[in-house]
Amino acid sequence: MVVRLVFAICVLAMGLFASISSAHPVAKDTHDRTIVVRLQKGDKPNQIRVRVEYRLEADEGTIRDGDMIPFRDVVNPLNFRGEALKYYAEFAKTYAPIYADHFILRVNKNPLEAPRCISHQERLDDEQGKALGHLRCDFVFESIFELDPVAKTQFSFYEKNYWLQEGQIILSLVNETGLGIEDKKEPDEALRKRVNESPEPGDEDRMREVSVVFVPWAAPEPPKTSTPPAGPERDSRETHSEWFDLERLIFNTDHGFWLIMVLAFLIGAAHALTPGHGKTLVAAYLVGERGTVWHAIYLGVVTTLTHTGVVLGLALIFTLLSQESQQTLKKWIENGLGLVVGLIVVGMGFWLFLQRAAGRADHIHLDGGHHHHHGPGPQGTSAQAARSLNWWGLTVLGMTGGLIPCWDAIGVLFWSVGTKEMWLVFPAVLVFSAGLAAVLVIIGILVVQVPRFVESRYGTGRVLRALPIVSAIAVTLMGLWICYKETRGM
Repeated sequence: MVVRLVFAICVLAMGLFASISSAHPVAKDTHDRTIVVRLQKGDKPNQIRVRVEYRLEADEGTIRDGDMIPFRDVVNPLNFRGEALKYYAEFAKTYAPIYADHFILRVNKNPLEAPRCISHQERLDDEQGKALGHLRCDFVFESIFELDPVAKTQFSFYEKNYWLQEGQIILSLVNETGLGIEDKKEPDEALRKRVNESPEPGDEDRMREVSVVFVPWAAPEPPKTSTPPAGPERDSRETHSEWFDLERLIFNTDHGFWLIMVLAFLIGAAHALTPGHGKTLVAAYLVGERGTVWHAIYLGVVTTLTHTGVVLGLALIFTLLSQESQQTLKKWIENGLGLVVGLIVVGMGFWLFLQRAAGRADHIHLDGGHHHHHGPGPQGTSAQAARSLNWWGLTVLGMTGGLIPCWDAIGVLFWSVGTKEMWLVFPAVLVFSAGLAAVLVIIGILVVQVPRFVESRYGTGRVLRALPIVSAIAVTLMGLWICYKETRGM
């Protein structure tokens, strides 16, 4: 009797252990992913379909009280009482494009567009109807690329979701094309075991990346003796942003280091000509102040240093935040910071207008055309205050113009953290900022010199005398426009 009882207890214990093991418990605040990258033949010749089967398993509280916090205004769990799967379907719908944006697909080191999500399914129980004890979401993403039949083609996939956060990653690559391959890299069991026991530098990247090299299967065409055909017609959608793309330059080029630095400088200069880098603000202030060349240089340098500091600071902060916090911070910066900048510009413009309308100089003339004689009395003190106020105003204006960050540069720094391109990205971003500064300084010098040339040729007319007040009004209107644009964006 006792033997039978012991045997029954052992059987029950084994069954309980088996059920617990099959449930695959997921710890709170972790995201376990099982990713299968399938390469299949596409609908056209030489076309390869990339199918990413992405399984996410997480505690329900992690999703509800963590991932979905930034979206609670749109997807409130209180509106889904008794309908948990509908709520998690909204989670999957919200995060599918976010996950896709964090997939880095490259063909011969050239990036592919983010894959699109074609389906997602949410479950709280397994195929046998047993409770999982957590949420399971199965996503399917797809993308396509062209295979070169006469040359080797390298494909790589890198997953960047939940970077530096806890969670198990099981990544594999399956070649279903029937085509020959020369090399295939994917995380193996030894790597997974080492990551769990004693991880080494670079193991995090190795766990997130798979790659394959296809061998050519068609013989190359013999060279033609006739006149070579004209180059392929450029797609009309290939615009300015494609040529002046810092990320494309750094990550997808075989150029030498110094050529990359030169191109980064030129891209920064071109980027300065796009809207939103304080050119109009710099011009309006310098015209009204009757500034000097040194004022123009100082203003351009301050703007650029602020811009670069904001980029580096935000890139560092983003690497320390969770994915949800990154989205929240970016949204706040895009709206809130722009509004703050607009209010600062309005305040400065209004103050300049009051000073100039009252006939008080808010600047100091450093040109040789005329100068003020101040005695030891109060006027000398006023001149010193005006001089310090002038440079203080330039500093505030320069910092204001550089506060709005450049998301292209932040993205390059953020995505390169922990990868082999980091050594190249940092100097490229600095040279990029130098190109930005050069354009702002040149614009400032032109703004300073042109009115003086006109004054030397035609004298001081009403238009030139009215420039200080006109520029103050322009600065104020510019600040109001920034505020309007940002509040409308909110």
